Amino acid sequence: MPATLFAHVALPVPVDHPFTYSVPPDLHDRAAVGMRAVVPFKKRMDTGYIVGLDGATEVKNVRELLELPDPEPVVSGEMIELCTWVADYYCCSLGEALQCAVPAGIHQRTNKRYTLLHDRLSSGRFSERQRKIVAALHRFGPLEENRIAKEIGQGAVARDLQSLERRGILLAERIAVPAAVSARMETWALLNEAAILPIEAQIALQRRAPKQAAIYLDLLRNEPERPIRELCQKHGATTAAVRALEEKELIRREKREVYRVPLFNIDERAREKHLLNEEQKRAFDAINEAIEAGAFQTFLLRGITGSGKTEVYLQVIERTLELGKDAIVLVPEISLTPQTVGRFLARFETQIAVLHSALSPGERYDEWRRAQRGEVRIVVGARSAIFAPLPNLGIVVVDEEHDSSYKQGDVPRYHARDVAIMRANINKAVCVLGSATPSIESHYNSETGKSTRLELDQRATKAALPEVQLIDMREEAREVSGEIILSRKLESAIQQRVENREQVILLLNRRGHSPFVLCPQCGWCAECDHCNVTMTYHARGRMLSCHYCNARRDIPLVCDQCHFNPLVYLGAGTQKTEDFLLRAFPDARVERMDRDSTATKGGHAKILRRFGNREIDILIGTQMVAKGHDYPSVTLVGVINADTGLGLPDFRAAENVFQLLTQVAGRAGRGDKPGQVLIQTYRPNHYAVQAAKNHDYKGFYAQEIEQRQKAGYPPFRRMVNFAIECTDLLEAERAAMLLHRTAREQIEALGFHGIELLGPAPATIHRVKNKYRWNLGAFSNSAKRLNALTRAVRTAYTPQSKHKIQLKPDPDPYGMF
Repeated sequence: MPATLFAHVALPVPVDHPFTYSVPPDLHDRAAVGMRAVVPFKKRMDTGYIVGLDGATEVKNVRELLELPDPEPVVSGEMIELCTWVADYYCCSLGEALQCAVPAGIHQRTNKRYTLLHDRLSSGRFSERQRKIVAALHRFGPLEENRIAKEIGQGAVARDLQSLERRGILLAERIAVPAAVSARMETWALLNEAAILPIEAQIALQRRAPKQAAIYLDLLRNEPERPIRELCQKHGATTAAVRALEEKELIRREKREVYRVPLFNIDERAREKHLLNEEQKRAFDAINEAIEAGAFQTFLLRGITGSGKTEVYLQVIERTLELGKDAIVLVPEISLTPQTVGRFLARFETQIAVLHSALSPGERYDEWRRAQRGEVRIVVGARSAIFAPLPNLGIVVVDEEHDSSYKQGDVPRYHARDVAIMRANINKAVCVLGSATPSIESHYNSETGKSTRLELDQRATKAALPEVQLIDMREEAREVSGEIILSRKLESAIQQRVENREQVILLLNRRGHSPFVLCPQCGWCAECDHCNVTMTYHARGRMLSCHYCNARRDIPLVCDQCHFNPLVYLGAGTQKTEDFLLRAFPDARVERMDRDSTATKGGHAKILRRFGNREIDILIGTQMVAKGHDYPSVTLVGVINADTGLGLPDFRAAENVFQLLTQVAGRAGRGDKPGQVLIQTYRPNHYAVQAAKNHDYKGFYAQEIEQRQKAGYPPFRRMVNFAIECTDLLEAERAAMLLHRTAREQIEALGFHGIELLGPAPATIHRVKNKYRWNLGAFSNSAKRLNALTRAVRTAYTPQSKHKIQLKPDPDPYGMF
C-alpha cells in the first residue's frame, strides 16, 4: 500500500461525480473498491461506496474518511459497472444508483443530539415551546430531535432548537444512527465431547437436576449442537439449567447467525417435469443454445395465456444450473411471488432467495446476504431483485415484461426490464422477456433485430382459449334502471358457476366502496385537502380516503357547503361489489383481493392459497387478480368495467387496457372445462377492446404501432419528462416556464435542433400531496442527445424562489398524468 491512499466515494446525492477522501493509515489494509464508507459530507456524516482508490489526488483540502462499517465489499465490480450504466442512462448519480443495489435497512445516517448548557442559561425571553425544550433536556439529559418533539408533544421543533443553539444555550453534535437491520444472532448449546459423563453420573444428574439432564441427554443422543431456545422450549427448562451445564463444563455456548427466511408453500403441480410440445421445444432449443455458448442474447418469448411459458423458464433455468450458473426471475406483482416461488421450490432442490418490498427489512437483508454469499442459485422477486448479488449470473427471466410496475417511481427511475437486459449483457448471459402481450417497445425491438422473438401460439394443454363476449352496458342501462354493477348476463353466468361448484374471477380495477361522495342539492363533492382528486369512501373502517396521499377523514354527515343530508355515494369499487356479491349469491364464498385486503404480511399468499384449495368460489379484485395465476377450476372471468383507463391522457392507455383485458381473460379455462370471459363495456367498438375479445395481439400491435409512428411517440423516438413540483400555485407555473426557457437555451447551446419539446402543461392531477405539478416533455431520435440535454438542463436550471422547487427528470416515463 502507498504511504497515502485516497478513496473516491460515490454518495447517494444528486451530484454526478464521486467525492475524494483520504483513507486513515489504520484502514489502508482494509479499504477496497465496493466497500461502504462513512464520510463527512457538509455538516453531517453520510454513507457512500468506494468506487476507486488512488495513491495521489489533485483535490485540495481533502477530508478524512471516518469508518469502513463492513469487513468486505458489499457491491462487486460487476454491480458497479451496472449501476454506472443506470446512472448514465437514467440521469442520476452513481451513489443514487448504488443505493438500489443494497438493502435499504443497512444504510447508516446521522442525527443531531442536543445537550443543555446549564451555565449558559439566562433570563432572556423564551417561547412556550422553547421553555418545554429546556425542561425536557434538564430532566432527561442529552436528547435527539425526534425524542425532544415526542417529550414536549409538539411536531416541528427544528427552528426552536436552532434558535437555542445560536444563543449558546444548547450544544448540538452529530451522532451516527445505527442501521435499521443487522444480522440476527442466536445462542447455541454445543456438547463438550471431550467430557462425556459416565452412565452413573448421568443417572445421578437425572435424580438431582432432571431439567439439566434432559437437555444434556438430548444433546448426547441426538444432535450435539442445538439452539438454546429450542432446547428450553422442548424440555420446559429455563436458561438457568443451561448455565449450570456450562459451569460444569458439559456444554459450551456459541453465538451463531440465523437467517430470517420467509416461508412459502411448495406447488406440487410443478414438481413433475412436463414434456415440451413442438413450439416450447423450439423456444427451449434457441435459448439453450445461447446459454451453452456463453454469449449475451435477448429473447422475447411471446406466448398466449396458458401456452406453457413457465415450463420453458423452468427447463432453461435447470440447464443454466447444470452449467454452474445462477438465475434471476423477475415477477411484476408481489401477489405472483408465492406462486412462482412455490413452483421453483417444487422443481429444484437448490436454495431460492426472494426479494421484494413486502418482506420485513430483516428478511430482505438476510435474503440479499444469502445471495451475496453464494448460498442460493436462484433469486425470485419484483423489480429490485434485478440487483441481487449473484456471483455467476447465467440467465435473467422477466416474466410479464410488459407490466408498468417494473418502472421505478423514485430516483433512480429505472425500468427493471432494461436493467435486466444490460445486466445480462455485462455477464454474457441470456435475458428472456416473457409475455402474452409484450410491450409495444419490446415487440418493435424484436422486429428491428435487437432481440430474437420466439412464439407460442397454442396452449400447452388441450384446453382452448376461452370464449370472450362483450356486454354493451349502454344497452343494459336502457333496459335496467338504477346503478348496475353486474349485467344480467354476467350475474346469470356467476350463478351457474356457483351451482356447478366452479370458480369465478371478477376484475374491477378500482378499490374502495364508492369513488364519489356527492351532495345532490348543491353538487359538492368530497375532495382531498392535499390533492386535486375526490376521496373514496371505504366501508371497511367507515372513512374517506385519498388514494394518492393516503389522507383520511370521517364520513361527512352533511354537505360541507350547504349542510344538506343525505349525501349520495356514487360509483362502485371492490368493496361495494363484494357486498353486492354477498347479497346476490348468499351460498357462495366470496373474497376480495386488493391493496386493502392484502395490507398485512402474507396477505396475498393467504388469499391465493385458499383460492387454490377451492375454499373461495368468487374472487373479486383489482389488477392483481389478472396476472399469471393458474387455477384449473376457474371457468368464468368477468370484467366489471373494461373502460377504466381508456380515457386517461396517456399514449399507452389503449395498450394498458388491451394488456389487462387479455391477461385476465387468460385466467379462464385452464383446466378440463372450457372457459368463458364476459367483459362489460360502454365502448365495445374500441380497437383495444375488440382485439382483447379476439385474442388478437398481432392485430392490436399493427394498429397501435401505426398510431405511435404518426404521433412520433416511443418506440420511434425516445422521450424524457421533466416534472416540476412546488407547494405554491403561481411559483410552480413560473418554474415551469423557466424550465421551458432553460431547455430551449440548452438545445441551442448543444446544437441539438432535432429535439422537440411538448409543453409545459399542468399535470392532469395538478396537485398531489400539496405540491402543484407541471410536465415538460422532450422527444428525440437520439437517446444520447436526449440524455445529454437532460443533464444540461438539470445543471443549468436554477429557479429563484422562496418556495422549494423540485425538478424530476424521468427518462422513458410511464404515466405522466
